[in-house]
Amino acid sequence: MSNTQASLRLIQMPGWAAASASKLDFEKREVIQLDNHIVSPSDKKSNYSIIGEGSSAGGVYAKVKVVGDSTFNNDLYCDQFKCTGTSVIYGSLESNDINITGTLTLTERVIGPEDESGSGVSGLHAKAEKMKVVGEFHLPGDCQAENIKLNGRFTVGGMLTAEQMTLKIMGPSEAMEIGGSIISVKSGRGKLLDGWFASNASNPSILKVSLIEGDDIELENTVAEVVRGDKIKIGPGCRIGTVEYRSSLQIHSQSEVLVQRNRSVD
Repeated sequence: MSNTQASLRLIQMPGWAAASASKLDFEKREVIQLDNHIVSPSDKKSNYSIIGEGSSAGGVYAKVKVVGDSTFNNDLYCDQFKCTGTSVIYGSLESNDINITGTLTLTERVIGPEDESGSGVSGLHAKAEKMKVVGEFHLPGDCQAENIKLNGRFTVGGMLTAEQMTLKIMGPSEAMEIGGSIISVKSGRGKLLDGWFASNASNPSILKVSLIEGDDIELENTVAEVVRGDKIKIGPGCRIGTVEYRSSLQIHSQSEVLVQRNRSVD
């Protein structure tokens, strides 16, 4: 089964069992396989800091702190990842707490054209209990957390899932699929970001996504093929192909929904 097929199966589980069943428990993790080295919770983990500009081979740490520009050349596992500046990880990131003020990019190291498969969603992923981003976040695979707060812009090549998700969009953003219990997408604001993102006709603050599925959904400035949930509120600036709802549906006069389906009668 491809990564995309697996993603579609997860997002269609009823009652957001997908997000609940995938809850991370780092304290109870038995082992982590990292470059043929087995790491258990009993292993003593050290802290790691980069101040200014630096790089690391990746690995397993307690707290990772970046102030400046950093590069991690492999998968990174830590209890806490905090970056004020710019971080590029050539691999996946798993942490209890991810806090970004600046830019975080997860990417695959490409040596030559022969290394580019060009098919499916990347296996790289980000996983966290809590994730907060003020700035930018870019990932070719899936992003999964219990709680996600983002004020800025992002690109997620796979699924973006969380029990509670608050996205304040500043600049073009996109994901293949978004799922959660409570999902809020609004226009981003904040003094810290004023002047950082220039929103204009060629660079609109719009979220583009194929599928959004959850329980309680509120959207602004969103372009989606399908929105599916219990209570759905479509705010201004949205263009939605199909909305499937159960309890309630509100549509702003400045938004367009082509097809509406009430699933409570099914």
